[in-house]
Amino acid sequence: MNWIGFWSIFGLATIKFMVSTLPGPGFHLSFFQTWLASFLGAVTAAAFFYFGSELVMHISHRKRAKKRAEALAQGKEPKNYNKVTRTKKMIIRIKWRFGFYGITLFAPLLFSVPIGSYVVAKFYGKYQSAFIFVLVGLAANALLLTYLSYAVF
Repeated sequence: MNWIGFWSIFGLATIKFMVSTLPGPGFHLSFFQTWLASFLGAVTAAAFFYFGSELVMHISHRKRAKKRAEALAQGKEPKNYNKVTRTKKMIIRIKWRFGFYGITLFAPLLFSVPIGSYVVAKFYGKYQSAFIFVLVGLAANALLLTYLSYAVF
């Protein structure tokens, strides 16, 4: 087994999952080895960012509350974070259109794994099954991407 190839695919899958299986045939890894490296890399990143996102959201909330308190103490109008913007509208449209299953299964694929895991945690972190669906989506997507990379190359 080519360990350099395995760990290269693993590392690539932690950052950009969609292209992580492409080097597999070039490293002369078997189909299963490529799938496993890609899946394990994506799962490692997804777990880190999914469960770490709660801390990031907590720190962000505290920072906003502190800024609001400082603005009120100085007699200024605090910044309105609930303002409706084009980006927020787009995110809500995506949530409505694709729903729970679409976001949990495909967000880590279409975005990067860190951003997709954060989005899933932000929208559906209160559901215990959300991370399980992320894992199922990563396994299925890794299988599909590995199949495509071996069929093309």
